[in-house]
Amino acid sequence: MRFFSLLLLLGMKVLFGLEADYALKVRSENSFYTKNGNLQKALGYAKLETTLYFEDDSKVFASGIVEGDVKENIYPGRYETPNYSNLSKPAILGTVGRAELRELYYEKEFEQLNLKIGKMQSVWGKADGIKLLDVLNPQDFSEFILQPFDESRIPLWSLDLNYLFNDALQMEIIWIPDTTYHKLPQSRGDYAFTTPRIIPQAPDGIGVRVQKSQKPDLNLKNSDIGAKVTTTYDDLEVSFYALYAYDDIPVLLQSFDANTMEVTISPVYKRFELYGLSSDYAKGEFVFRLESAYIKDRYYLNTNKPQGVKKSDTASYVFGVDWYGLEQSVVSAQLYQSILLNFDEGFVRDKVDTTMTLLYKKEWLNETLHFEALGIYNFNDKDGLLKPKFSYDINDETLLYSELDYFFGNKNGLYGEFRDVGRAVIGIETTF
Repeated sequence: MRFFSLLLLLGMKVLFGLEADYALKVRSENSFYTKNGNLQKALGYAKLETTLYFEDDSKVFASGIVEGDVKENIYPGRYETPNYSNLSKPAILGTVGRAELRELYYEKEFEQLNLKIGKMQSVWGKADGIKLLDVLNPQDFSEFILQPFDESRIPLWSLDLNYLFNDALQMEIIWIPDTTYHKLPQSRGDYAFTTPRIIPQAPDGIGVRVQKSQKPDLNLKNSDIGAKVTTTYDDLEVSFYALYAYDDIPVLLQSFDANTMEVTISPVYKRFELYGLSSDYAKGEFVFRLESAYIKDRYYLNTNKPQGVKKSDTASYVFGVDWYGLEQSVVSAQLYQSILLNFDEGFVRDKVDTTMTLLYKKEWLNETLHFEALGIYNFNDKDGLLKPKFSYDINDETLLYSELDYFFGNKNGLYGEFRDVGRAVIGIETTF
């Protein structure tokens, strides 16, 4: 059933003689622990994309993947799917892999309206390495944030309407009935979360029991809905956002039983409201970017509360500057801050959380040799990530790449907790 839709598209092309594009991407990727050189991952990956074009200028796009990793360090045992709705679950291939229909949507452009309906990725915001407004699709955190966002995003069944009022004003409305949420790392996986920022810490001698998450049913009343309005003036683009949705990370409600000396953790999904603004302004060799968001009713761990959590409104922003002044290069710096507006004693994170990123990209040899390096540093925990990557286009179809993922800093920090699973990656990718 997972790939029936792809087979149907192929049949439609044969029966009706529709114009079609196909692309098959095959990848072999190995990663090695930097601490001892042992093999962490041996991945085989294939992705098929197809687009069918109809005479009325509409189209259907579909993509599916098959992947397997013979080393079970990222996904120990079977690939787990409790976060997926029944409409979106991948097919599990034993203990080493999965097959998944990634996207399947119909797109039609009318005079002023663009319609997309189906399973798709919907992207808001443009921040590097940090997600502030990019919250429409959940993410697979099995490899933390080391995968490209377009691969770690989990596509959802959605309806997207984009209406162009004129050249300077457009509105997007998106409806998401799909109740699929973040895929969190498996408990024995290399990138399982242990930081006190995310996971409640039990004192010595206290047992912990985690209940099955209470995920919203696949029901229209549990849909997410959002809207975006964008206006442009000369070199300035400004967008306004509103979203009413379930948080993709469950709230970890806690209860303590003094008789058994055991803490029970009950994951529950809660709704929140987001109101945001973004702007891009180009001036000479520079592009100035701003993303900001006010989030109402999000829950955070708080050790002073009976259930271990407290609700707080949050104000966040990312300010970025991109510089294109060097030949075939771009330098991008960003400052990100998140502020708890209802802060009091007991929160496990600080009232103001500050992170800075620096990204450098460079190309040589007629744009066949590529280098990019991303650095992320959190000032509160004094930890971060360095991620340099080289890639080389052997020819138009084949790409060779290598990458280093180096974590450092406080072992209890969001990045420093993974400092013992830094890795070197090498891979080759061919498109047919």
